[in-house]
Amino acid sequence: MLSVQRIMSAIAADKYSRRKRQARTGQKYYDGRHDILDARIFYIDQNGKIQEDVAKSNARIPHPFFKEIADQEVSYILSGGIRFRTKDSELEEYLLPYFGDAFIGQIQELLTDTVVRGFGYLYWYKDDRNRIRFQHADSMGLVEVKDGGSDTDTVNDYIIRYYPVLVKDNRTATRIEVWDGNKTYYYISTGGILELDRNVPVNPCPHLLYKVGSEYYYEEMNRLPFLRLDNDRSQQSGLRAIKEIIDDYDVMNSGLSNNLQDVAEGIYVVKGFKGNSLDELIWNVKSRKTVGVSEKGDLDIKTVNIPYEARKTKMEIDEKNIYRLALAFNSSQTGDGNITNIVLKSRYTLLDMKAKKLITRIKDFLQTPLEIVLDEINAEHHTAFEPEDVYIEIIPVIPTDEKEDAEIEKLNAETLQIKIGTVLDVASVVDEETLLKEVCRIMELDFEEIRGKMMQPSEAEVLREVLSG
Repeated sequence: MLSVQRIMSAIAADKYSRRKRQARTGQKYYDGRHDILDARIFYIDQNGKIQEDVAKSNARIPHPFFKEIADQEVSYILSGGIRFRTKDSELEEYLLPYFGDAFIGQIQELLTDTVVRGFGYLYWYKDDRNRIRFQHADSMGLVEVKDGGSDTDTVNDYIIRYYPVLVKDNRTATRIEVWDGNKTYYYISTGGILELDRNVPVNPCPHLLYKVGSEYYYEEMNRLPFLRLDNDRSQQSGLRAIKEIIDDYDVMNSGLSNNLQDVAEGIYVVKGFKGNSLDELIWNVKSRKTVGVSEKGDLDIKTVNIPYEARKTKMEIDEKNIYRLALAFNSSQTGDGNITNIVLKSRYTLLDMKAKKLITRIKDFLQTPLEIVLDEINAEHHTAFEPEDVYIEIIPVIPTDEKEDAEIEKLNAETLQIKIGTVLDVASVVDEETLLKEVCRIMELDFEEIRGKMMQPSEAEVLREVLSG
């Protein structure tokens, strides 16, 4: 078991690790909390000191490209669903309750974490009906700890989970759970002191615990109930490749807003200003649209051309690069207005290429939930199903033009009708078996199955034979 000191040091190291810092940044940008929100404007005063300019416009406008790109990837991957296929009808019936809509909902949360933060976790447990269930787990509060073994060992001996809770007098404490293959140890940390939580009746608590009457019973799992899915080998957020470009776009757009606000009425050249400071002058111009001058004073307004086209061009280049480097689909593209299925497919090429890499990881990841479920099915129904009996199917769907699809379907039907008509035209000069083979080939039917059905007597013929006998 991990010592208290080891637990606290593992949590502290995890909080400030590069991996978690990048994950937090990915989550910030997914939530629209960009670096531009912290932007400040400074100037050097007459004494040579740096001062913050609070009078100048400081628009801070984040543009949530990353949220769109992350949600787009997750939605695209799940657009065709996740299906656990098997040729065994009995096994297919057993699998349905485990991998239905509720499971897909948890996988959606898992994939969002994976794309946004670089990694995500799925937790599995048994419900009150003693059936395996899966739930997304917040990856930011989980720490993987190895207790010995080689550095290349990918199996972690412990999972530490920590999160804030309210205790007496509305004080906040930290609940810490330490999970091994069979038990969970519950701790509470208040004032920097970590101790076992005495409010938990069974501590440490087995993962599978039952109470019959006044007696407790448990089952050993010998497996950590947390499964991790990585976005790539280095567990990097999808934000990594595009963060700087998003920041540049925010700066360009916010700068344009600042320009429009600051110089919308030109530059004021004031002679003989009756005031104490430049800040007072700027404030009077902005708020009152007036400025006081002496008898010999004067006011002249110089118009300035805002670098609108330059900023607009730079923003367009940034937007193009954001979607290109993120391997995403830019829905704002209009092209020449001729949207065909070929055009749609070409626009989804980058997104499809990125999604296929993650789909490969997802399929490998889902092998473990499948094994866990099959173990339960085999124990409950006394069967011997293997993971090899099931194959996982994830096929994203690219949107298509419905009108074009209908035209293609109509053309295919007419082509099929012409082919069959051509075959029937020569029916008088070929034998029935050859004719049937050709029709089955055109219609993509199983010749042996169709011939077998034709050789069987119909129900009407059997009924007539019974009545005549």
